[in-house]
Amino acid sequence: MNLRLAHKLITEAEHEHGAYVVRGREAAREVQLMAEAGLIKAESNEVDPKEAVITRITHAGHQFYRALNNVRSYAHN
Repeated sequence: MNLRLAHKLITEAEHEHGAYVVRGREAAREVQLMAEAGLIKAESNEVDPKEAVITRITHAGHQFYRALNNVRSYAHN
């Protein structure tokens, strides 16, 4: 898992009301990995593998987000 990208995606999803659409092959793959790790609930686009949707951040995802915010190099990027 790309921790910087995962943190960025959760940060962006935190500020969205409702589902957050992620575009780009790398970001969509990261969403899949984050969902498998239990950090988020997500839906993938079977037609377009370069798109995914974060539908919810789980409790573990919120803990992950807070933990990385305590690491100076993540909190200010």
